[in-house]
Amino acid sequence: MKKIAIDINDVLRDNLTQFINCYKKAIDPDCEIKIDDVKSFDLYDVFKFESRDDFNNFKYNEYSYELYARAEPMDKMLPYKFNDWLQNTMRDFDDEDIPEIFLFSPFEIGLTIQATYAFLAKIGCRCREVVFPIDSQKVWDKCDIMITANPKLLSNTPDNKIAIKIKTSYNDKIECKYTFNSFMDLIHDENDTISKLITSYNDK
Repeated sequence: MKKIAIDINDVLRDNLTQFINCYKKAIDPDCEIKIDDVKSFDLYDVFKFESRDDFNNFKYNEYSYELYARAEPMDKMLPYKFNDWLQNTMRDFDDEDIPEIFLFSPFEIGLTIQATYAFLAKIGCRCREVVFPIDSQKVWDKCDIMITANPKLLSNTPDNKIAIKIKTSYNDKIECKYTFNSFMDLIHDENDTISKLITSYNDK
């Protein structure tokens, strides 16, 4: 049985749009930064704050609920499609080949963790396991296939693992064999890529 790790951030949850909205509300109403302008995974490099401490306080304390709980899914149909995918497509294998699937969200502390649970409850997520790793690279130890937009995780894919890249503005320079514009595109993939990857992995 193989394990699939799905990153919540910018795969299921629209982090970037929500960060821009909250930044305009709290810091700079005249901010003109658009999603395509965000070329760094570290948002401190893109948005102006007085200090890293101010950035962290904004993200993990003052606006943690707005950023992590009130963000929208990447597509309005994603909650329904994701649950259908979990319960049907990802169970359409022989019993011994049905993959274990878990969600993960790195770099979360304190209030953001409960806010992420609120987001998952809001979208009616039925995934049985959620992980909040202190060291995001350790997620590779728990899975065989990872679906993520995180450029650091994509760039450090172990040789015996498979990364599936979900495109976003800050990972456009990262090369990945399996790349999709969105998680919805992966769900609706006519080539059935992920099912083939699971089957080929199980045959090894």
